Amino acid sequence: MKALKQLERLVRINKLIKEEKTGTPEEFACCLHIGKRRLYEHLDELRNMGIQIDYSKQRGTYYFSNGHEIELSFSFKIISKETAKEIFGGNCEYFCRVLVLCTERNYL
Repeated sequence: MKALKQLERLVRINKLIKEEKTGTPEEFACCLHIGKRRLYEHLDELRNMGIQIDYSKQRGTYYFSNGHEIELSFSFKIISKETAKEIFGGNCEYFCRVLVLCTERNYL
């Protein structure tokens, strides 16, 4: 479920930066339920992908400064255990647990 949590965090980071409603780095990190150091790591990862993110002290927010933003999309599909075994080389236990959790949380 770590991947889903990271994806949800990335969606939230994008939304807040796009709307220019991040607040200070401390407020932004708190809003994401992470430490300031982890926030900086996420921002550095995005910058390494070519997304220019800057901070305005005057406005008190991060913003996309080169017109780029993040577009995210994902989907879940229920597949048979046999298909999962083909994809994962015979070991689909983790994948099957993810599908069950996603179904329980109404992600599907």
